[in-house]
Amino acid sequence: MGRTDNGFVFTDEDNRISNLLWAATSGVGAGCCFLVLLVIVGAMIHPDARRQLDRVSFRIMTYALVANMVFGLASTVCGLQKHGGTSCDVSMFLLMLTLEISTFLLFCIALNLQLVLVHGVNGQAMEKWYYIGSVSAALAVTVPPFAAHQYGWDPLNSACWYTSSDVSQRLRWQVSTQIMWSLGSAVGEIIMFFTVLTYMIRHQIIHGQAVRSRSLSTGTRSRANSVGGGAANVPTQHVKTYRGIIMRIALYPLASLIINSVTVACDLHATLTTGVSSVTAYNVLLLNDFCYGGRPIVYALLAATDPSLVRAVKSLWRSVWGRSDITSGDTSTGGPKTNPSTTSQGQITVHIELNEMRQLDDGTPVPPSPAVKATQMPKDVEDLDIDDDPMATRLEATRRARIGRAMEIRQDTLDKRQERKEFKKQI
Repeated sequence: MGRTDNGFVFTDEDNRISNLLWAATSGVGAGCCFLVLLVIVGAMIHPDARRQLDRVSFRIMTYALVANMVFGLASTVCGLQKHGGTSCDVSMFLLMLTLEISTFLLFCIALNLQLVLVHGVNGQAMEKWYYIGSVSAALAVTVPPFAAHQYGWDPLNSACWYTSSDVSQRLRWQVSTQIMWSLGSAVGEIIMFFTVLTYMIRHQIIHGQAVRSRSLSTGTRSRANSVGGGAANVPTQHVKTYRGIIMRIALYPLASLIINSVTVACDLHATLTTGVSSVTAYNVLLLNDFCYGGRPIVYALLAATDPSLVRAVKSLWRSVWGRSDITSGDTSTGGPKTNPSTTSQGQITVHIELNEMRQLDDGTPVPPSPAVKATQMPKDVEDLDIDDDPMATRLEATRRARIGRAMEIRQDTLDKRQERKEFKKQI
C-alpha cells in the first residue's frame, strides 16, 4: 500500500481484514433483520397478535428494519469488492440511500414521541408524512453524489466509498451528503430524548397525585367524543400508564445517536488523515467497519426485544397451542363456575361484570347483563299503580338509579379503556 508513518505500513492483508470485518458483520446484521422481519410478518397474519403491533413507532421501526436489511446486503457487497466497477458504484448508492432512510426514520420515532406526548399531536395522522419525508430527504442527499460519480472505489482506503482523492472536495461531498445529516439527526434525537424525559419527570412530580375528574351525574360521555377528538384529548394520566413503553421506544433514537456519533467521528478522522497512515488510523478504520456492519444487528436486537413484538408472539403462541384449553371446558376463557355454598351473590355479579369487560376489550358483542335482567319487573306488576305505595315507589326509584349508575360506570370504564388503546396506537 505504500503509506508509512513511524514504521507502520498499511498492507494488502490489513486491507483484506478490514473489508472482511465490514462484510462479515454486515452479512450477519442483514440476516438478523431478515429473521426479525419474518417473525413480524408471522405475527401480522394473526388478528390477535396484529393488534399488539398496532403502534406508530413499531411500524416505523419495521420499515427501518427493511432499510437496514438492504443496507447490510449492500455493505456486504461493498466489503467483498476488490476493485471499482458498476457493482461497487450501485452498492455504494444503495448503502448510502438505505443508511439515510434508516437514520431519518429513527429520527421520526423520536419526533413522534415528542409530538404526541408534549404537544398533543395525533401520531397516526402524522405517520404517512414520516415515511414521505424520510424517503424524500434520503433521495435528495444521495442522488446528487451518485450522479456526480462520487460513489465508487476509494483510492485512499482501497475500498468502496467516496471516489475523490482530493481531500477538500471529498470532505465537501461527505459533509454535505452524509455527515451533516447523520450528525444533525443525532443532535435532534438527543434534544427530543431529553425533552420527553424532562416532560415525564415533571409530569410525575406535578401530576403524580392528580386524578382525572369525571362527573357521573351529567351522564356518560360519548365514545366518539373521547376517541375521535385526536391526541389533544388524550388524558395525561396515560403517560404514567405507558411510561415503560415510552422509555423503551426512546431506546431506538438513543441507539441511533450512539452509532451515528461514532461513525461520523471515524469518517471524519479517515478523511482528514488522508488514508491509513498509522496504527491509530488503522484501529479507527476497524472500529468504523465494525460499527457500520453492526448497525443492522443493533436494530434487529432492539426490534426483537420490543414489548409489543414479545406480546404479539406470546398471543400467537397461545392462539396456536392453547386451543385445547378453550374446547376442553376451561373456565378461564368461558363463563365462571362458582360454588353457591362458598361464593356470595355479590362476588358472582362482580365476576360477570369483569368477564363482560374482557369480551368488550377483545371486540366481541356485549352480552345482556344478568343483573339487569334479574331486576326487571313482570308485566302484570308493572301495570299496578305503584304511586299508591310509597315504599314501592322508593324501591323502584332506587332500582332505576342503581341500574343507571351501573351502566354509567360501565360506559365510563369502556371510554377509559378505549382512550388508553388509542393513546398507545399513537406513540
